Amino acid sequence: MKRNLITPIGIPSPNMNERIAKLWRKQRVRKRLTRALGVLGSLILLIGIPWLVWRGPYTLDREYLDREELAKGSAALVSGLRTALVAMLAAIGAGVALVYTARTYRLTRRGQITDRFNKALERLGSEHEYVRIGGVLNLEQIVQDAPEQAAPDAARVLVHFIRNRAPKAQHSRRKRLACMRSGDNTSLPVEPAADVQAALTALTSDVMRLHADPRVVVLDLHGLHLAGAMLPSVDLTDTHLEGVDLSGADLNGATLAMANLNTARLTSANLIDVDLTCTELEQADLRGADLRLAKWDNTRLLGANLSEASGLPANLHELAHIDDRTALPAYLQSQEEGQRWRLRCLRRVSSATPPPEPSPPVSAPGHIQGT
Repeated sequence: MKRNLITPIGIPSPNMNERIAKLWRKQRVRKRLTRALGVLGSLILLIGIPWLVWRGPYTLDREYLDREELAKGSAALVSGLRTALVAMLAAIGAGVALVYTARTYRLTRRGQITDRFNKALERLGSEHEYVRIGGVLNLEQIVQDAPEQAAPDAARVLVHFIRNRAPKAQHSRRKRLACMRSGDNTSLPVEPAADVQAALTALTSDVMRLHADPRVVVLDLHGLHLAGAMLPSVDLTDTHLEGVDLSGADLNGATLAMANLNTARLTSANLIDVDLTCTELEQADLRGADLRLAKWDNTRLLGANLSEASGLPANLHELAHIDDRTALPAYLQSQEEGQRWRLRCLRRVSSATPPPEPSPPVSAPGHIQGT
């Protein structure tokens, strides 16, 4: 069985790395441009305006000026110079006032974002579901308006909100049978509540994932019951989803690279065109999952149950890490057993074939033995 090297868990995927690097480059360019504009404005105010007052008339209107007339009207020149200096000082004062106005505007806007954030938090704590959905939508709008300021805090709040509102996953067969016998199915809903689904959509949006650095804000949803969640084309790179129940979930086109899904339940999940690069799926339950067009590269499937999964590639043993505990579909099991049988036959043939006898030495021409 071919084994590939596994990329260390915890390193962001290339896609997320590129997006974060692009965002940082934009921020650095913006800061440098702001500094350059500030330096240029200061040079214009401190050097450009005095030069224009002092040498501007002699340079711009050189053809129309008469030196003798200028000598006679020196008083007029002095008064004109004083007027120009006053205008220059007024321009400097206007520039300073503009800078302070911009700073005041930023502080005011930051305060408004903080007030809106606090109101959204109050709505998230409401007893009514529609009010909580409004709070989630408010957080999403705040992140769109001020992503650099609000995205990390909003991501942390939404993670705690989902962990507080979503039920815990029950992978134990005894617990599921007890719930079925008692008729208590409230702890295992078929799909997430509307407020939890809204929080999942907001948490996995492009703006949130781009500005909430995964190395700072950890998306940890392990051990939750999120069966039937609608998460198509979301970015769940390097997330903690150990033991999560995503049975029947729609993850079509999602990115699960570097995610930890050990012991997760993904039965009958829609995993078409999903990115499973370096994904941890040890002892995961993938029965009935649709895995057509999935991207396999260093995926760990040790002890995973893929017995009824569809869309698996024929060379899965070369793309992913499997062992004897991995339950494969019948068509892959037959191929795997055929390969093992051929290897055993080759080993038996090689061990049963006797080594060739050494050939007798060839005497040199003209040499007579015994003489």
